[in-house]
Amino acid sequence: MGKNFCHYNINNICRNLGEDKSLALPLFHAYTGCDTTSCFLAKGKKSAWRVWKSYPEVTQAFLHFVDHPFRAVDVSCEHFRHLERFTVLLYDITSNLLSVNEARRELFCKKKRSLENIPPTQDALLQHIKRVLYQGGIWTTCRQAQPSVPPPEGWGWTMEDNHWAPVWMTIPEAAKVCKELIKCGCKSESGCVSRCRCTKAGLPCTELCSCNCQK
Repeated sequence: MGKNFCHYNINNICRNLGEDKSLALPLFHAYTGCDTTSCFLAKGKKSAWRVWKSYPEVTQAFLHFVDHPFRAVDVSCEHFRHLERFTVLLYDITSNLLSVNEARRELFCKKKRSLENIPPTQDALLQHIKRVLYQGGIWTTCRQAQPSVPPPEGWGWTMEDNHWAPVWMTIPEAAKVCKELIKCGCKSESGCVSRCRCTKAGLPCTELCSCNCQK
């Protein structure tokens, strides 16, 4: 068996975790990234585990979907809101925000985070959660003799060229449709002038700008 063989007592591990957390583990694993679900960039299992410890309320959301496999979800669902809050904390453990869209704005505009280091949009998060629930449903029904597994369509997957591909989002990418991402760095004490990028685009200056205009 090799010199690095280790024996772990699964019963002791479950006892230390407690029943609820033990039952919720499959959904936690799928949510934070497994073979069929994407992970959050640079957010590993240890980081997610620390957030879980600081926000135990998300356990009830995991357990709900364990008890109700393949249950549909939308952004107004209470359990979606718990998962959304968990995601916000994954990117900023000190945040008091509930919405990933609001957290994106704050981290990008005020804390100058790069786009790679802010949460996904609410639309993209919903598609991720659908894939998580699909995989979680397969795991939680695997002991049934004849589990009723729906087709992947509608669960964050779509058929492309005879194979299943993830649906990353259902709204256009912001960078392609939002001129509001334009920002300026004008240095004039009196405010922006005709050479300002925002002025040329016919847009007011925003919190993204480093100019002296009133925002």
